Amino acid sequence: MDTTRAQDLARRAASAATRTLLHRDGGGTTEQQTLTIARTVEDVLRACLDPDVLDTMVSPAGSVHRGPAGVYAWTVADTTIETQAHAEPNRVVFSGGPAQNPDEPLVTVEAWPAPQGLGAEVVLRLTVPAGTGEVGGGLGFTMLYRLRALLQTGEAPTLGDVPSGRDGKR
Repeated sequence: MDTTRAQDLARRAASAATRTLLHRDGGGTTEQQTLTIARTVEDVLRACLDPDVLDTMVSPAGSVHRGPAGVYAWTVADTTIETQAHAEPNRVVFSGGPAQNPDEPLVTVEAWPAPQGLGAEVVLRLTVPAGTGEVGGGLGFTMLYRLRALLQTGEAPTLGDVPSGRDGKR
């Protein structure tokens, strides 16, 4: 499979998964993913409140922007949902904004010290509408994987064009 086709397929899959998250119609289930990140709990939770980091976590399927009064706008496929962030000890909760149920958590990130000083055990929970199968789990893992890469290396994985010393097709 050529790189362009693989990129397109990955973008469409990520977009569909994120659209499923944003088009909430009640009756949802919570999908959970856990990953160890070689950073402190404080670094992980601080990063989860940074709109630039959140934007990197959900791209290329969507974007996240922070507006006035701490409102985070998550946009995918021309659909925007606003959430409020609540920082608590060992977790950050993004719950529905004014248009949604403000008490309903849509995204929750928890971080706890990992065993043997290996950093932080990070748990991401996404509330996903019923009937979507494993979409939430796939999206949750992708978001955590990108967060880990960003915190540990300063770069997020990409299928985009990467500079190479080789010319032409291989």
